[in-house]
Amino acid sequence: MEPLEQRVERWITDHEQELLTDIEKLVRHRSISQKGEPGYGEGCRDAMEEMLSLARAYGLEAENADGLCGVITLRSGPRRIGLWGHLDVVPEGSGWNYPPYACTRKGDFLIGRGVQDNKGPAAAALYALRCIRDLEIPVSSTFQQIVGCAEETGMEDAVLFASRYTVPDYNIITDCGFPVCYGEKGMLGVRLRSLSPFSPAVLSFHGGLVSNLVPDSAQLVLTSDAQTAHSLKTLPGELEVKWLEDRVVLNAKGLSAHAAFPDGGINAIGVLCGAVEKAGLMQGSDREILAFLKELSTSADGSALGIACEDEESGPLTCVCGVLRLEGGYAQVDLNVRYPVTADAHALCEKIVERCAERGFFAVELSDSPPNYQKKDSLLVRCLTDSYQTITGRSDPPFVMGGGTYARKLPNAVAFGPGMPVDLSPLNLPEGHGGCHSPDEAQSIPNLLLALKIYVLSLIRLDQALSEDSLPPHS
Repeated sequence: MEPLEQRVERWITDHEQELLTDIEKLVRHRSISQKGEPGYGEGCRDAMEEMLSLARAYGLEAENADGLCGVITLRSGPRRIGLWGHLDVVPEGSGWNYPPYACTRKGDFLIGRGVQDNKGPAAAALYALRCIRDLEIPVSSTFQQIVGCAEETGMEDAVLFASRYTVPDYNIITDCGFPVCYGEKGMLGVRLRSLSPFSPAVLSFHGGLVSNLVPDSAQLVLTSDAQTAHSLKTLPGELEVKWLEDRVVLNAKGLSAHAAFPDGGINAIGVLCGAVEKAGLMQGSDREILAFLKELSTSADGSALGIACEDEESGPLTCVCGVLRLEGGYAQVDLNVRYPVTADAHALCEKIVERCAERGFFAVELSDSPPNYQKKDSLLVRCLTDSYQTITGRSDPPFVMGGGTYARKLPNAVAFGPGMPVDLSPLNLPEGHGGCHSPDEAQSIPNLLLALKIYVLSLIRLDQALSEDSLPPHS
């Protein structure tokens, strides 16, 4: 009989084009999560129905769980192993060379919003269950794929699902890099507001769309007068200036990046604040507000708030100023803080409140999502890591990261792929393009097919390991 690995490889080859077509079907839905909307908005509802329809067409059980998550089941024994992913995406932003919702194929890559985060991986996980079913591979566990539509906006979907339904005994999140992420930094959601409003000379001041992205655009609108005109002569050239009848519009461009990995981004709010400060366009209390906004948006290590720290296990704290708005003339910013697994969230919040008071701001909201941390030598981590290393021949170790996945909201959970090293140079994309939250988001097709193989074989090996270990279902 043909070896299992070869059977799986042949099945994947036979279904490659079908998989890519299904990813395109998912990507064409602009599924940006809308809080408070049924099913998290029309785009998310449509993407979810697309996913569940595909699962049913492939002979799998599929149901919509109260508009929170889709549940796709390959039923066998009482033990349940879950594969979690999401169909919502971050806003596309600006600067794309390719249409964000068309899923363009260029050589060995797919380009479009969600191809990497997380519709491509979600489709691969679906095909993993389909492969096990089609090849009639004997297993003693029930596999369930659970897909949500609010992962990018706080993971309310997973929290509510877990409160209403029984979560699988072991949970694998397909929204990370290989091999296994056994820990995730804690996350603070911080909203700050200035104690004093800007003067009437500041008509509008905004930048960014969501807190978990380094913003790629920002705009300031000022009343125009002789002093403003004089100051604009010294304005740095990186800003776009538009003169209107009674006002001047200043636009800044940056480079988007995921808040968990901000080093590759350029914060447009910081670019704008720095240029305006240098030109002396604001005076008095306006200048003081601007100075703090500049500090918050030009450093990403938390030093502006006095919370910079790091540990050996998870690295340094990161802090991204993702959104700036005016509320009744008051400056309001949303910050995304990722703190080390050993840090004290309460102490960090106290420092934030203290520093804000010193700089004429106060904290409107402080929310904490504690770190997720599993034992590195647990059966789940060891089995998935060994499986990945055996299949790929690589020696990459399990790791802790700053990104946040559903793992932090679930019991007995780790993140497992499908990200792998990739060379984007064949695409000739501009710097900063091609990443999961960046313009021209790209997914390597060979990498995704390898990830599919890893998922199929790892699920089978995990099922066997759990059976041999005689572990009861997780309670």
